[in-house]
Amino acid sequence: MAKFNFKLAPILSIKEKIEDLKKNELAKAIMALEAEKAKLAQLRQTRADCIESFRNSINTGVKPIDIRQHNIFLDRLKVLIREQKEAIVRAEAKVEEARLALVEAMRERKSLDKLKENDYEEYLVEEKKAEQKGIDEVVSYKTAVLSKNNE
Repeated sequence: MAKFNFKLAPILSIKEKIEDLKKNELAKAIMALEAEKAKLAQLRQTRADCIESFRNSINTGVKPIDIRQHNIFLDRLKVLIREQKEAIVRAEAKVEEARLALVEAMRERKSLDKLKENDYEEYLVEEKKAEQKGIDEVVSYKTAVLSKNNE
């Protein structure tokens, strides 16, 4: 019985490697997105802490310069938060792009897997036919030998 040999095996192997690379790229993009979200959470926490600190200092008395500095700092945090939200949108776009690339790589690999499966089924049918032919030849030979012996 001959060994099954898929003609497109090297291409399938390459497609599997590409799919693995795309999975890694997606994982990196997701990690980058999570890092951007963490930065935003930290900025929001800093803003909340600053506001709380300012409220507490109002009870003890605040100098006008301190109020101005708090406002400048809060305005800067507001800008940073807006910029961080934009960074998150960009990171989400990269995640979606990586996800689509992975889906495409998976689709290509699955199509080759299906071809391999079909080729293997065809191989099994051919092997079954060859086996049956061999059996038929043996039976024919035995029948011919037996009929010669009976003559």
